[in-house]
This record gives sequence, structure tokens and C-alpha cells, in this order.
Amino acid sequence: MSGLWPLTVRELKKWIRNPTFFFTGLIQPIFWIALFGSAFDITKFFPSASGSPLLSGAPNYITYIVGGVLTTMGLFTAMFAGTQIIFDRRLGPMGRFLSSPIRRSSIVFSKIISSVIRIMPQVVILVIAAYLIPNGLKFVHGFTVLDVLVLATAIILVAFIFSSIFSVIATRMTNMQSIFGIVNLVNLPLMFVSFAMFSKEMMANWLADIAQYNPVSWSAESIRMVIINGNLTASQWMQVGRWLGALAALAAGLLLLTAYLAEKEIRD
Repeated sequence: MSGLWPLTVRELKKWIRNPTFFFTGLIQPIFWIALFGSAFDITKFFPSASGSPLLSGAPNYITYIVGGVLTTMGLFTAMFAGTQIIFDRRLGPMGRFLSSPIRRSSIVFSKIISSVIRIMPQVVILVIAAYLIPNGLKFVHGFTVLDVLVLATAIILVAFIFSSIFSVIATRMTNMQSIFGIVNLVNLPLMFVSFAMFSKEMMANWLADIAQYNPVSWSAESIRMVIINGNLTASQWMQVGRWLGALAALAAGLLLLTAYLAEKEIRD
């Protein structure tokens, strides 16, 4: 893909050189965990929930929702990858890109890859913040390098999935308000119709049935499994493998679709 690396570097430089956008993106994870972890702490109403099946055995609510908050943060950040395509089209750079000897798919993939890279510092900050706040994240059974790989893989795959979806949508749009409207329409349903913040046992049956097919649930549950349980059993590793495998298959399919549509749809 000719031009992919220079275009990705360009996107990252835009992020770093914009102080407001840069620091907001790094500070945002602290608010995520503080607000969700404290404001929605169900153990305040159900003290017996800590360590119970209701929270999958997590010692507190923050430990339970860290996987969900990490996934949701990656989801929201990835959703806005497509907006950069519209900005480039409206402000002029897109025309210069199209007149140069680079593949059209490289333009789109540079937005996707840069959004995934931007998520990773936020992940580190959120985990540290969750660990340091009172009654925060607890690794009761330890946390190994393999567990870190599961966490990173789940978030990266979710980021690829949703940045691909919204990049494809953006290739057909020129109006910024339109894509913002779509983002605002789908982000909350994706979060709340999942197991990101609440367990299956706490949801209506019909909602839980839908949530089990949500990629946000697969990512949140994978991360939650390794954080809460530490050393997993063979059956638990198989379940994590199924969740990550489903995410990988979906991400691969969407990336291929994105590459095809980018070459076909981006004209000006």
C-alpha cells in the first residue's frame, strides 16, 4: 500500500500538535473510570454483589467494568476515524492525495491505524487510574504478560472493527453533521446493549440475548475474564479464544470490505 506509512505519520502528527485534542484524549480515560466506576457502582445498592456471580466473581464494581470501559473507550475513539476523511475532503488535502501516486485505500487505512495507535496510551492511563483510585481495580489472582496480550488484542480488534465501519460510511459522505448524527445514534445502544457495564444476570432476557452477539460484549468479556480470574483454566482459555476469534474474523472481513470500497468510492 504505497503511501500508507507517511499518511499515518501525518495523522499522528496532527494529533500530537493539537494540544487540546492531545491532552483531552489522554485525560479522558480518567473521567471514564471515575464516572462509570463510581456513579454506577451497583454494590452501593447491592453490597452482596461483590465477589458474587452477579459480577462474575469480581471483588468490586470497578474491577468488573474495567474491561467494558476500555472497550467502550476504544469504540468511541474508533468511531471518529471516519470524520478525518470528511475533513480532508472538505478542506482540500483529499484532492492532493488523489492526484499523487498512492492507493486510495491507503488514505482510509492511515485514518484507521492512527486511531488504533491513539487508543493505546489511553488504555495505559485508564488502567493506572483504575488501579490508583479508592476501591479501584484489583488483580486478586495476578496479571501476566499473556493477560496483557489478551487485553491489548481485544481493544485493538474492536478499534479496527468500528473504525472500519465508520470509515466506510465516511467514504460516501461529504456532510460532517451526517456522520456525527450516525455516531450519536449508535454509540449508546452499542454500549448498553452489551455486557460492558452490566452482567447478563442484571439485564432483561431479550436484551441479554441481543447483547451476546455484540462485538463490544466479546471484547469486554475477554478482558474481564483475564482480569478477574488471573490464571485461566483450559475451558476459560477456550472461551476467550472464541471471543477473540470472532472479533478477529469480523475485523478481517471489515478491513477487506473497507479496502475494496475505498478504492471504488473515493473519487474527490
